[in-house]
Amino acid sequence: MKFSKRYTILVLLAVCSFLGASAQQNITINVEKQPVASVLQKIEKQSGYTFSYNPALLRNFPPVTLQVENMLLQPLLEKLFGKTDIQFIIRDNYIILKERQKNVTISGFIHESGSRETLIGANVFDLLSQKGAVSNNFGFFSLSLPPGEVRLRGSYVGYTSQEITFVVDNDTVIHFFLEPTSLLKEVVIEGRQTGPLHNVETGKITLTTQTLQALPSFLGEKDVIKTLQLLPGVAAGTEGVAGMYVRGGNLDENLYLVDGNPLYHVNHLGGMFSTFNPEAVKTMDFYKGSFPARYGGRLSSVVDVRMNDGDMNKLGGTASIGLISSRFNFQGPLVKEKTSFNVSLRRTYLDLIVRPALYFVGKKDEKDNPDDYNRSDVGYFFYDFNVKVNHKFSEQSRLYLSVYDGKDKLFLNMNAKSEGSYNLDSDNNSPNPAFNTHHEINKNKTNFDTGWGTRMASLNWAYAINNKLFSNVALIYSRYSSDIVMKSSSEKELTLSEENSDKIERRVDKTKENTHYRSGIQDIGYRLEFDYTPVNNHFIRFGTSLLHHRFRPEQSGITLITENDTEKRNDTVTFANERVLVKELSFYAEDEMILNERMKVNAGVHFSGFLVQGRSYISAQPRLSARYLLNNDWSVKVSYGKMNQYVHLLQSSKISLPNDLWVPITKNVKPMVSHQVSGGLFGRWRRFDLSLEGYYKSSRNQVEYREGTSLLSGNLNWEQRITQGLSKSYGVEMMASKTFGNTSGWLGYTLSWSNRHFPNGEINRGLVYPAKYDNRHKINAVVMRRFGRKFDVSTSWIYSTGNWATLAKQKYINDMGEETDYIDKLNNFKMPSYHRLDLSFNYYRHKKKGRLGIWNLSIYNAYSHHNSFILVPATEAEFFTREEKQDRSKPVLKSLSIFPIIPSFSYTYKF
Repeated sequence: MKFSKRYTILVLLAVCSFLGASAQQNITINVEKQPVASVLQKIEKQSGYTFSYNPALLRNFPPVTLQVENMLLQPLLEKLFGKTDIQFIIRDNYIILKERQKNVTISGFIHESGSRETLIGANVFDLLSQKGAVSNNFGFFSLSLPPGEVRLRGSYVGYTSQEITFVVDNDTVIHFFLEPTSLLKEVVIEGRQTGPLHNVETGKITLTTQTLQALPSFLGEKDVIKTLQLLPGVAAGTEGVAGMYVRGGNLDENLYLVDGNPLYHVNHLGGMFSTFNPEAVKTMDFYKGSFPARYGGRLSSVVDVRMNDGDMNKLGGTASIGLISSRFNFQGPLVKEKTSFNVSLRRTYLDLIVRPALYFVGKKDEKDNPDDYNRSDVGYFFYDFNVKVNHKFSEQSRLYLSVYDGKDKLFLNMNAKSEGSYNLDSDNNSPNPAFNTHHEINKNKTNFDTGWGTRMASLNWAYAINNKLFSNVALIYSRYSSDIVMKSSSEKELTLSEENSDKIERRVDKTKENTHYRSGIQDIGYRLEFDYTPVNNHFIRFGTSLLHHRFRPEQSGITLITENDTEKRNDTVTFANERVLVKELSFYAEDEMILNERMKVNAGVHFSGFLVQGRSYISAQPRLSARYLLNNDWSVKVSYGKMNQYVHLLQSSKISLPNDLWVPITKNVKPMVSHQVSGGLFGRWRRFDLSLEGYYKSSRNQVEYREGTSLLSGNLNWEQRITQGLSKSYGVEMMASKTFGNTSGWLGYTLSWSNRHFPNGEINRGLVYPAKYDNRHKINAVVMRRFGRKFDVSTSWIYSTGNWATLAKQKYINDMGEETDYIDKLNNFKMPSYHRLDLSFNYYRHKKKGRLGIWNLSIYNAYSHHNSFILVPATEAEFFTREEKQDRSKPVLKSLSIFPIIPSFSYTYKF
């Protein structure tokens, strides 16, 4: 009986298999411009299936030309109807034809639940269809799905996910309101859906507000630029000289954007602080590999910063006081659920402490020695001021006003007086031989005042035109200026008298000398941007912008006024007073395409035109990035990008003051052009994100001062001081990061080369030489550990091989009989390696009503390593040993450092 049942089952399976094979028998069709009904009849005869449909459905179907041989039924029907509005369903022995259901579009904004701030780069994912979208820079998303049940999940790093289930038949607007998590568990780099494994760009990093709060503190502050300097491929330059050098590029090759507005100066206090107040930053995208087509104007990197919009529902803020600076942030609604504001202010106050102390010391000196004293007044401070106002006209329309003002100020005032009487005998050269007594009063004043800063504003109108098209119109203004003013005055009062006589002669000589040096750039223009999502696998961006640049590369001069009892003379000499007017127009278009489940591509082009001094420079800059998923844990990426740069920063090799020049290309100075190719392997292994990326970048028309010239070559204008050449950079970057849990951080390593070459022979005799910041090896390690809700500690360690310097290795006697340095080549000496350990400790005191107090102790250069700022030859130093002075057989160098161990303390109160 059992055998009979088993036999029956086998027979049934064989019959089903035969029927299935019959159903899937091969079909051959060879028709040309035949009605579709005729083609369906041929399919019915060969397949044994019957078509069921309304004849009106095929009324407008075009004639069919089809040549297939031995094709299965399913692929044949897909070939016939796949790109039409007709859908087929195979059921039993029937093929049912009906009108294909069109997708519906679900769009909306993703907000933080409490403040109603929009969230940038948040994920929206349908758990049923496995399709998703990412919110843009204004929190807007658009997702096309088939009608029916939808289960959407909105998620963002540091927030609790929200799921919404509903049935949709028409285009629908849905908004997400995500709750922040009490403890940040995914902190450092990005969320999973848009993380390094899945996104298409190479060399991209995203930081959010929650990310910044988890990063190490520097001198009591979270700092965006300092954090970027801890990443592979980014060099910090030299302590005391502000800078960020990305993949062998120069300081001016980084594009900084604040709410879409270009920023030209980003550092305070020699690079110890950046201009980005951490309390005002909402998100930051950093690109160093592939550059989307919407960005242009720089060669090496893009830092796109978006500022906080402000809380729509309640007032709140942060106040922080530290040893060096204090900052304040206040936000809230102007009109609840309608208009919000965010205000941030930061200022150092060393000058408020030093100046009063110097004043009292000077007053005491003047009181003790009224006839011979020397008073001085010195100070330095910087401040940053951010304001952003956000007004909601409707759910589809918003207006943003963003304002920034920041400045550094350094001044030195000296006031001296000396008085004395002298007896002149016949051997002295008296101003008048008839007198033999000389009384002299000398008064000298010196004022040195320098300042540099940026003032900028932007007005953005963001409008969702429909559920697929989003627009943003922006008016922008930006001004960077630097000023150096030196004033000196001297007054000499000479009284001549004869002994035992009332005969007196008084003379007064006055001299005033005023020297000024100014430089700056002003931008005003507009930007028009569109985001278009026609279908889920295409995300299209396009737009245009126009900027009017007004350059003042340098304005310098000196005024000398001399006055005595008989005459007064005023002489003014102007060394430079040039202004350059420029128009820059750009267009861009890019499409991020999902070709299949594994392949994703971003292709675009950036067009730019630069009109200066009657000459036009036009450039088409293609961009391409591609990602291929090997499996769920690993992906491969490649990218190519061409970039043009139309502005340059001329830096003096002698001094580090705000007298560097921002200059445009001209009819004589060509734009810089770079080509960069990069590719790498990205993956996830045992809860670690891993990346291995290589790059090669070449550029032409690099700008440098010609040998023998610098900023101080006053007899030449800036165009005569420079030359242009070639550069080449290549290397490998590796990184392993852990982005969640109580312990997180990353470890990075960079192996890189960077060279310069000026074939015209004006630098280094036309020979290839290493760039100053050609650091062969660099290691970055960051570890953050959280101990419950009350305490966390973070540490960072950086190691880098030394920078290159140009030193004289021997001396010779020139034709004038003078001892002269002999320099065989440029950048001929490798400075000592740089390494530094920074520590940061936070203690959290949770208070009522959600208020929070944070005590921070941070230590910069914890083991006080002597990092070389400059090397001084023995002949120029005053503190060598006797043996070093006597041994002149080889050059002796002394290393000078700026920053030893620097502990700092701050207290932050959040309310």
